[in-house]
Amino acid sequence: MPASDVPAAACVGMPENAGEMVSSAVRADPAVIGAMRLDLASEAPEYHQQLREALYGDVEPTVADADAALLTSDSPVGVAMDTTTLTRDGWGSVPRTYVVCSRDVALRPRLQQKFIDDADAAFPDNPTSVVTLDSSHSPFLSMPQQVADIVTKLA
Repeated sequence: MPASDVPAAACVGMPENAGEMVSSAVRADPAVIGAMRLDLASEAPEYHQQLREALYGDVEPTVADADAALLTSDSPVGVAMDTTTLTRDGWGSVPRTYVVCSRDVALRPRLQQKFIDDADAAFPDNPTSVVTLDSSHSPFLSMPQQVADIVTKLA
């Protein structure tokens, strides 16, 4: 949920995201190759452990492994490099709910809060509804019922 005219990719290096564990796992410059390249074929157990902690910290290991097997080594970054200009009549008029993952080390909670604060500052008449889960980056895998309950209440 980057602010207007801020590329999502720029958020990775923001001070509020200090301590994130994904960027050091990326194996090439996304701006050069047009993808976020992970070395999923790596034989280094510490590399796979880093990915597991970054993406699946509180997910049961067999579920994490099954999900990791669905990842691709090159995820396109075009959308993350582009910006969007948010307008009051467009995005600013839509009700938003942000699910903060309090133990996320891929997208740190301070950065998540910055997204919320920036959105609320831009559109103060449409505050963000916030739900906090005591989860890592993938609550849809570690606590699917809680995520389903949040989504169901939005309908």
